[in-house]
Amino acid sequence: MNSISKAQIFNLLSEDGAWRAQISPVGGSLVSLWRGDVELVASPYEQPLAAFAGAVMAPWPNRLEDGTWKLGNRDFVAPINDLDGNNANHGLVFDKMFNIVHHTEKTLRLETEIFDARAYPFQVLLTITYALDSDGLQISLEAKNQAAEAVPFAFGLHPYFVAEEDSELELNAQSWVQKNLRNLPIQLIPIDSSSVARHGLNRMAQLNIDDCFTNLVANEQGFYSTKISRPAVGVVVDILQSRTMSHLMLFKFLEVEKQKRMLFAVEPQTAPANFLRNFASESLLRPNQVIEANFEIRLRKN
Repeated sequence: MNSISKAQIFNLLSEDGAWRAQISPVGGSLVSLWRGDVELVASPYEQPLAAFAGAVMAPWPNRLEDGTWKLGNRDFVAPINDLDGNNANHGLVFDKMFNIVHHTEKTLRLETEIFDARAYPFQVLLTITYALDSDGLQISLEAKNQAAEAVPFAFGLHPYFVAEEDSELELNAQSWVQKNLRNLPIQLIPIDSSSVARHGLNRMAQLNIDDCFTNLVANEQGFYSTKISRPAVGVVVDILQSRTMSHLMLFKFLEVEKQKRMLFAVEPQTAPANFLRNFASESLLRPNQVIEANFEIRLRKN
């Protein structure tokens, strides 16, 4: 993805001045997030949009095998952007300019209409809202099917979280999505077979991960929760996703040319990779139906 100009970055500030975020309308992307002087979300190589940084993934997240899929007797073809696996990766809007619907000092609402004649010839209106308050960042996603027929649809987000050598990650899931060499899912297996423990903390520096998890376990508030403990800066980052986002992708990004930070993509998704090849009838979005999801980033002292 190409870099973007400063004019394409919106700065948000919470009312108490403690939180600040940078959002790009390109891909509806979360470019950065800070709480005071603690950097929580960043972009690889400090380049907005590098490696899908913070972007919205829709109408499918992750890989689509060979970039092809069917609906009934109709065939569709999406551009290949994962050359190693010959897949179409992360949907159709990660590099599209969203329209600005509403903007204040602490909120930003963006929208775009998804339509591609060859890959996805259906009109779905996608809206993302960012809002900062004293508790942190709230992100709301909404998609409305404006087509005259039911269509498969899934979305997700791709933020990169900052970590240090002593940082630890906690995930509460029951299943791991085993994949093949093309990063396409094969089957669900118990979480204990993965490199991430079902309960407890995992030293992030020791993880080499690019994996999807599901059968997530909700907390008392009804959210699926992922935690990053950062003793070096004395904080715990709570990453919360609503139950609509039934899958979670974790990806460790190595800045090969510039190793000054450890970055982890924590990607909430409403479906796994290859969704358009394997969708069930209950996942179809009916005409005028709306699907909503929420994602929150909060902070507390370690």
